Amino acid sequence: MSEELMNKVLLFIQKCQKNFMHNVFLEEDLIKAQEYFELLKQLKTEDNSTMLNVAIRKLDLIIQQINKVNYRNNYIENIVNSVSLSVTEYIINLIKEKHLTDPILISRYAYIELAKVLYYDISYVKQTNPTIKSKICNAKVNVKKEKMFSSVVCTQWLQLYTYILKQFGIDVIKRSIPDQDHVWGEIKLDDDHIIVVDATDYINSSIDLSNAKSLSPTIGFVILPVKYSNLKLYDILNNPYNKEMAQKVQEYYKLNREIDMTLGYITKKGYPIERIIKENELFQYTDATIRNSKDHTYFMNKTMEFFQKVKIPNNMDGYEIYAYYHKFIKQLPPLIRANITQKTIYVDFVSYQLSKLRKTFLHAPKEYLTYLDGLIYNKYYKYLSEADNNAFFEQIRQGVVTQEEVRDSIAKNEMLIAQINRSMNTYYAINKLQFYKPITCDTLGIQIYEPLIGTKRFDTQEAFEEFEKTIVLNLK
Repeated sequence: MSEELMNKVLLFIQKCQKNFMHNVFLEEDLIKAQEYFELLKQLKTEDNSTMLNVAIRKLDLIIQQINKVNYRNNYIENIVNSVSLSVTEYIINLIKEKHLTDPILISRYAYIELAKVLYYDISYVKQTNPTIKSKICNAKVNVKKEKMFSSVVCTQWLQLYTYILKQFGIDVIKRSIPDQDHVWGEIKLDDDHIIVVDATDYINSSIDLSNAKSLSPTIGFVILPVKYSNLKLYDILNNPYNKEMAQKVQEYYKLNREIDMTLGYITKKGYPIERIIKENELFQYTDATIRNSKDHTYFMNKTMEFFQKVKIPNNMDGYEIYAYYHKFIKQLPPLIRANITQKTIYVDFVSYQLSKLRKTFLHAPKEYLTYLDGLIYNKYYKYLSEADNNAFFEQIRQGVVTQEEVRDSIAKNEMLIAQINRSMNTYYAINKLQFYKPITCDTLGIQIYEPLIGTKRFDTQEAFEEFEKTIVLNLK
C-alpha cells in the first residue's frame, strides 16, 4: 500500500471531520472522498489491513453525510421557495414555462410533475371500516389551495389533475366501478383514442407516485383505443383471466417512451432505473440457477451492498419506495429473490413523523416549519364536517393567522382533533427490507428506510427489535 496515498487520505478525513463540526459540507470534498474511496477499494486486493478497512469505512461515512446534508439543504430551499404556491398553481406554471400546447404532452407532463409532489394517504390502506374509507375518499380538496407534498387518495388526486388540465382546455372524465371507492380518469383524444390516467393505484407492485419520483416507466398513464374505455387498468393487468388483453395493452405503453423523450425526461439511453440495471452486473442473471453456497453468498452480499448504496430518489416516502425496490428485486436470480422480503411498517403520523421532521430540520427557516405544521394539521381539518369548517379554519389553511394562533386553536379543539385522529388513524410508513440465508432462513441483515432520515441497517433480528421498541414508544 502506498504510504504517501494513505497519509493523504488520513489528512483528508481529519479535514472533513473538522468541517462537519462547523456544519461545512463541501461538494469538492464529496468528489475527493469518492475518488479516495475507489482507490482504496482497489488496494484491498493487495492489502487488507485494519487501517485500510477503517479508512474505507470513514470515507464511506463522509460520502453519505455530505450527500445527506446537501440533499436536505436543497430540499429545504426548494420547499421554502414554493410555500406560497398551491400544488395546482405550481404545476400550471411549469406547463406554461415549458410552452406546451399539444394535449398529449400537457397531459403527460402534468401527470408526471403532479405525482412528484404528492404522496398517497396511507391512512386509507390501513382502514378496515368501509364507512371510514368512504370518508377519506370523499374528503374535500380545495383544488386552488391544496399544498405541495400533501397526502391524497385517488379521488383527491383526480380532482387536482382535472383542475390543472381544465386550465388548458382538456377535459378529464371521472371513471369508477359501482360499489368501489377507486376512481381514475380518461381523456378523449379523438373518436378512436383515449388516455387513461391512474397515478394512485398499486398495479403489478408499481405505483406512479413512486415511478414519477424516480423517473421510471409508469403504469397508470397509457394511450389506448377507445374500446378500452371505462376499464380499470388494475383489473386488466392483475387478473390472470385477462392475460390476452393485458398483453395487448402492454404494447401501448411503448408510446410513453417516445413522449418522455420529447419532454426531455429521458434520452435514447432510457430511464435512469433501466441504466442502473443494465450497468450493474448483479442484474444480469435474472433467470440464473444458483447451485452452490459460495455463489449464493456472493450474490446476497452484493445485493445487500447494492441496496445500501443505491441513491433514493428525491421526495420518495416509505410507502412508495416499496415499488422502487421491487423493480431491482425482480431482476435478481430466483433464489436471491426468494430470500428477500419487503414490509411496510406503519406508525402514528403526528407523534412520530412530526418529531422526526423537527429534529431533521432543526435549523430550517421558520417558514418551512410553519409549512410542516400546515401539512400535518391539514390532514385533520380535511375530515371536518361543513359546520366545523368555519372561517377560522379557512384562515389557518391560508396562513392568515400566526403559528402561535394555530397552536392555540389546536389546544382549544384538542378533543375534536383527538376524535378525528382516532377515527382516521393517520399513519407514516417505514420500509423494511430483510435478507435471509436459504434453507436455514437465518437473518443476514435488515435495512429500513425513513423519508428524509435515510437508511438504517441492522446486522441481526435482535438489533432490529430494539429499534422497534422506539417506534412503540412513539405510539404511546
